[in-house]
Amino acid sequence: MQRNYFKNLSAWIFILLLSFMAALFLFGIITHEVLGEKEESVDMRVFSFLSSHVTTPRLTTIMKVITNCASATLLPIAFGVIVLFYLIRKNWNRAIEVAAIGIGGFLINYFMKLFFHRPRPAHPLIGPLKNFSYPSGHATSGFIFYGLLVYLVWKTNLPQPYKWLTASILILFSLLIGFSRIYLRVHYASDVVAGFCIGIAWLALSVWLIEKIRKNKVKRIV
Repeated sequence: MQRNYFKNLSAWIFILLLSFMAALFLFGIITHEVLGEKEESVDMRVFSFLSSHVTTPRLTTIMKVITNCASATLLPIAFGVIVLFYLIRKNWNRAIEVAAIGIGGFLINYFMKLFFHRPRPAHPLIGPLKNFSYPSGHATSGFIFYGLLVYLVWKTNLPQPYKWLTASILILFSLLIGFSRIYLRVHYASDVVAGFCIGIAWLALSVWLIEKIRKNKVKRIV
């Protein structure tokens, strides 16, 4: 049983590290193109397509609701609820892990925005925002939060089909949040994709560290 556990864990750790490296590689390419080479034609074509074929008043109302599911107001509360849940259950390690992932993700995105200093798109469909655009904070933080929920659900004893269903819904919803930022013209498409890359990289690195530490603890016990 211990051998199978370590074998499965090693496979997941390999996937996490591969995801981390792939996400950073893609982030580097996007950063070079849109900030280094000032290549914005794809971003503009996306805006043009959405304006001509997708945007409607009803859909705009829906997108405003969806985008708030990764807002700077909601996510700290959501992280706090999860931390409190684990504190009540006296699972101190998990509470610290969740808090560290949330705080770390926020700080990474905050300092990246200050470093890259990219202005927001013109003519947003909601009130203009004063902070910088690259990478998208909603895409980064949203993917970290909902991806973390996937990880936490996966560690439960739920039947496998329910785990896959929950994971699919949460990941798709995080992608929808990213799309809402492009739709509402508060972010370029490249901002959002870059935000997903950072979210994936940070979450993969965090989960890898968590599993590595827990694996070492199991080995010492055995």
